[in-house]
Amino acid sequence: MVLQSNTGRERLNLNGAYNIEDHTAVVLESDSINAQSTVSLPEEMMRKQTLGLLYIILDKARYYRSEIVQSFVGKNKRIRLVFLPPYSPNLNIIERLWKFFKKNVTCNTYYERFAVFREYCLQFFKNLGKYRAELAILMTDNFQLIKV
Repeated sequence: MVLQSNTGRERLNLNGAYNIEDHTAVVLESDSINAQSTVSLPEEMMRKQTLGLLYIILDKARYYRSEIVQSFVGKNKRIRLVFLPPYSPNLNIIERLWKFFKKNVTCNTYYERFAVFREYCLQFFKNLGKYRAELAILMTDNFQLIKV
């Protein structure tokens, strides 16, 4: 079986955060993922969660440590950044959401036009509630450390 693919240069850049308590997500589209677009994510998170501290778990991407992001965090005392150890995507809950997203939207699916692909992707996150039961099982904080 041959699966068609596109060769265009268009790219969909999504930056997201997942709330493990209520199984909701904030997913933003941007032209590129950088320090400026990264600041938009906690801004939106603060709009959605108006009370309490926001613990944001991050990998070691360079833009998270940029002056722009650090300045924003310094001005917003509700935000706490927690950096994961290197090479530990298994501890980053958003990676599970991306995998679930790919399984449901992109796996073995050909989209003739980028605009259609983009719309399917964005609709998935807008309608994330319909996957609530599956996500409640998949998106947990039950991690196990295995000594090798």
